[in-house]
Amino acid sequence: MVDPNYITNAEIMATLAKRVKEYRLAARMSQRELAQQSGVSYTTISHFEQGRNTNLTLSNFISLLRCVGMEKQLVDLLPELPVPPMALRKINKLIPKRIKKSHHDRES
Repeated sequence: MVDPNYITNAEIMATLAKRVKEYRLAARMSQRELAQQSGVSYTTISHFEQGRNTNLTLSNFISLLRCVGMEKQLVDLLPELPVPPMALRKINKLIPKRIKKSHHDRES
């Protein structure tokens, strides 16, 4: 059964492209201006916004966000874990992998 909340990679890319375009327009920038400032080619930006380029590199995506003032929002995508990984590893070592049954438990 397919999870009704599942979002495909293509849908995520389409949403990101739409948002980049919205931010670009809000910043009153043309695709050419964004290309000049970001170092990402005009064709790449145009195809990305049209949904024709779904293989935009992460580096190019960050460059686009930086030019429209949204690079700091990336931190919100992957917030820090509430417990550092090393602490989790120590906690996991304390959790028994299986529970030993006592002689009393087996007689029941």
